[in-house]
Amino acid sequence: MTKNILDYKSISMRLTDEEYNNMDAAEMESKIKQIYLEETGSLLDADIKIFHTSESSNKLLASSGYDGTAIYVDDGKQEELYVISQGSTNGPDWSFNAKGVLAGESTVQPASTDTFVIEAKQHLGVDKDTKVISWGHSLGHHNNATSFLGSDTFDEVYGMNGAQVNAYELFELDREFQKAVSDEFDVRLKDELRDTVPADEIEEFTKNYYKDKSDDIHQIISSDDPLNGLTTYVPGIVEIGEVEVYDTNPSVPGIGELAKDIPPEVIRDVQDLALIYAKADNAGGTKEVANQLFGVNMDYLKGVNSLGSFLSWYTFNQGEFDETVKALNKSVPPLLDKVRVVLDNKDLIFGRLQEAGYISLKEKDTMIEELELIESHLSTIEDGLNANSSLSGVQFLQDISTVAFGGSLLWIKSSLTASMDRMKESGFFESLNKIVASHSIPELLAAMSEGNKSYFGTDMVYTATKGDPIKVNISAALRMYRETLPILEEKETKIRNFEQAVKEELDDSYKDEKRKVQDEIDRMESSPSSYRDLLAKHGHLPAFNKEMKSIKVHEVFYPLENNDFEEEIHELKKSVESGKLYIEKYRKAIEDLFDEEDNVSRLFDFSRRF
Repeated sequence: MTKNILDYKSISMRLTDEEYNNMDAAEMESKIKQIYLEETGSLLDADIKIFHTSESSNKLLASSGYDGTAIYVDDGKQEELYVISQGSTNGPDWSFNAKGVLAGESTVQPASTDTFVIEAKQHLGVDKDTKVISWGHSLGHHNNATSFLGSDTFDEVYGMNGAQVNAYELFELDREFQKAVSDEFDVRLKDELRDTVPADEIEEFTKNYYKDKSDDIHQIISSDDPLNGLTTYVPGIVEIGEVEVYDTNPSVPGIGELAKDIPPEVIRDVQDLALIYAKADNAGGTKEVANQLFGVNMDYLKGVNSLGSFLSWYTFNQGEFDETVKALNKSVPPLLDKVRVVLDNKDLIFGRLQEAGYISLKEKDTMIEELELIESHLSTIEDGLNANSSLSGVQFLQDISTVAFGGSLLWIKSSLTASMDRMKESGFFESLNKIVASHSIPELLAAMSEGNKSYFGTDMVYTATKGDPIKVNISAALRMYRETLPILEEKETKIRNFEQAVKEELDDSYKDEKRKVQDEIDRMESSPSSYRDLLAKHGHLPAFNKEMKSIKVHEVFYPLENNDFEEEIHELKKSVESGKLYIEKYRKAIEDLFDEEDNVSRLFDFSRRF
């Protein structure tokens, strides 16, 4: 089987991570060639064309939140199209995580993936027989794998800490799979499938149905990845393909290990709360969290800071009040249920995190204390809503209930946000960054280090093979060498242009003016009679008979002053030479740390050729 042009795990991982930076085509092409050189020691001699979703006019792509980059590579022997699908970065992504990945209720992003690939092929002029390879991290892999299984979008799929496919989502996307499921379980609708077929049975059926395609799905996963550690327990989630697992954080147990004794329904409630929080916090901080949790328009409560201002708002803005009550009636009961489930398992959830070293005892206690406070206030709100509803026919009692309810709204506006701020200030969310980091590509890369090669972020690091084990960020070194020398060369060109301008604008101009004056002197001396009219003041015609016999000019040309820029130009040239010398010394100092077979010198040479 012919190897792919970019057939290296580390190349796909580094470029997939770099793609999050939304580079333009020129930057992306340079990054591809740089990473290829670092990973292979050779230049990528190929034609490269790039198409990004931002260039598309397709409305489905714009509304779905899908982001990706298509890279066409032709090395003269084979042509390939690589498609990098981004993970979660925006509001629509977070919505799809909940609706598609976890719930299996939406297919919009996998469908958008297929749409983008079709458009990219047309835009780049890709032949229908060209191999199409996908790379994806997190949600990106989910979209690629789902699109591959349901729509045959790709020939090969490569995922890094990818969100797995959902059987219920595939039931909606893939008509042939839907028919096979319907025949096997005698169901026609997705709700019927959920209600009548145990999740483990549909998961097993899904895995068997797509087993022939599983050979073309390749995954690299961290055993500490929270996404895969927790979604394993979500009904309908299926892991398909060849999977390599790396322990990226040996100092702590994987999140999946911590979660194995926690009931699946508890994990789902924690995930629901976390998704709501993450989506809202990304959108607008604590205020937006309150808005998302309760469905309440917090702008209505801008001027509500006391019981008096609440009563004024209630009296003169009945429509806003009724809308707020309706939103709370809908949001509070299920939210309260989730908070209670978490609190019922507080020692299991927060205790495990603390025992494993993810959070401190203080952070654990703060989270439990604040959640208990939130649960208490939510209970009060629910009681107020129930009381307000039951007293709807007794105006006096309903007014009293409304006053009490006003206190609950003030809590939402002030105390709830204060509780959330205290949670953030406790350091709990920062401490969980090490869990989040285990979902990242850089931590996976670090775990795959071998020999004297390792990674810092997505940069390649070499450990010296001579003398002390000094670590050198070879990516940064090559970037500096490649980017600095052109700057110095550009400066050198500008100095030459300046030197030429001095010569042309000053020296040459002076000589030209001197020549013009000398030419005029020569004409006067050689043809004095031509200047007879200058004697007119000595008489008037017809009696005037004077002649100009001779003209002698005593010329003195003073030298051009303040035109000596030689010293300044010399200093400018010297600064360029010293810059080049410094860069070459820097290069040599790095090369001297390594043996010849490490080919560091060749990396520097080649880095200037793209």
